[in-house]
Amino acid sequence: MSLEVLPEFAGDYVILSKSTAADNSFQNTDTYKNIPAVKNNRVFEAPMEEFYFNDPITLDYQLEFFQEHFLNSK
Repeated sequence: MSLEVLPEFAGDYVILSKSTAADNSFQNTDTYKNIPAVKNNRVFEAPMEEFYFNDPITLDYQLEFFQEHFLNSK
């Protein structure tokens, strides 16, 4: 997906599956910074390596991640 159309697909909340090994420089652009979810501090960064699989242990971890971030968010 190109950076220019990212705002069209971002919702009120964004779950960003992020890798420390990847180029995440898009997060420094005005396009990204002006997405409402970013402006309202509603971006939850998840470690990509821990969200990659869909086995029961990983799914439990993902559920805990969502419960923590959505139920404890303001």
